[in-house]
Amino acid sequence: MFDVSKISSLLCAALSDVLREARLAAGLSLGAVAELSGLNRQAITFIERGDRNPTTETLAKLSLALGLLPSEAWNRAEKRMESREKKAISLSRVRKNLKGS
Repeated sequence: MFDVSKISSLLCAALSDVLREARLAAGLSLGAVAELSGLNRQAITFIERGDRNPTTETLAKLSLALGLLPSEAWNRAEKRMESREKKAISLSRVRKNLKGS
């Protein structure tokens, strides 16, 4: 079996990295992203540090403010997680287990 909370935690950490890197690549400050997204600057800081996990709505607001579709941010995070944790987690096994549920 697999540990869903571990997978979720790894994916959220990767998503935090993706969002922070997208902001830096765009040359935007936290304040600028807050203004573009309508989110609180401190909330963005917490998300980028991995202290909070974004809701779907928050992910959409942040991604769009950074010029990404939410699905693109999510896909980047999945790829990052897969490359980091390929040895620890067999995603194909996870998918197979989910299909069998």
